[in-house]
Amino acid sequence: MAYRPSFYLEIGRKARDLLYRDYTEQPPMHYHYGCCDWSYDLALRLGEHVPGISAVLRFIVPDPLSSKVELRYLRDFLGITAGIEGMTTNPVMSFSGVIGSSVVSLGTDLAFDTILKNFTKCNAGLSFSSPIVSASLTLEDKGDTAKASCFGLINPLTSTAIAAELKHTFSQNETSLTLGAQHEVAPLTVIKARADTTGKVGALFQHQLVSKIFLTLAGDVDIQELKTSPTIGLSLALRP
Repeated sequence: MAYRPSFYLEIGRKARDLLYRDYTEQPPMHYHYGCCDWSYDLALRLGEHVPGISAVLRFIVPDPLSSKVELRYLRDFLGITAGIEGMTTNPVMSFSGVIGSSVVSLGTDLAFDTILKNFTKCNAGLSFSSPIVSASLTLEDKGDTAKASCFGLINPLTSTAIAAELKHTFSQNETSLTLGAQHEVAPLTVIKARADTTGKVGALFQHQLVSKIFLTLAGDVDIQELKTSPTIGLSLALRP
């Protein structure tokens, strides 16, 4: 519905997914680190009992500290989430809220560490969305990092799209720009590439084996440090 915004996680998500999702820094299975991690997100619809509410459970094996339980509530002009991250006696409490519509929305994202007794996350964001173009402005790291991102869909039939992210860190007075693109070269097969102004270049090849199961081969290299070996990863992901 046009009157309903999305949740805070969706602010800048299209550009973020194109530029960072499934690259080698976060694969479920990665030979470079010699480990095998599996993650699965389970969404439960509770709207029959309370309209607009749902629950999301994220399981990560063998890292239960990263598992998460979250309740979500969505109605006209409002989207709220509240959750617990880390299946321990001292979890991290999270909350996010968004007001607006499906076109323009404004929100905040907070996290409180029950061990440290302070806020570990305090973010804010503004987004504009349309079927073809989306853009966002966010303030992260307790106000130390500002990001501006945009996403453009060029051809829906081949999932061809481009994205850009401009990032500035105030404490270090550093600015970087990341550019990326994706294209479906064959049915169920996508290639992606990205590069940034710090000299890092990455690419990936992803194929959907069967419904909800994706095989990805990805690599990253720092062209300013050519003496170091590039990072190459292979992942097998199960997505709901």
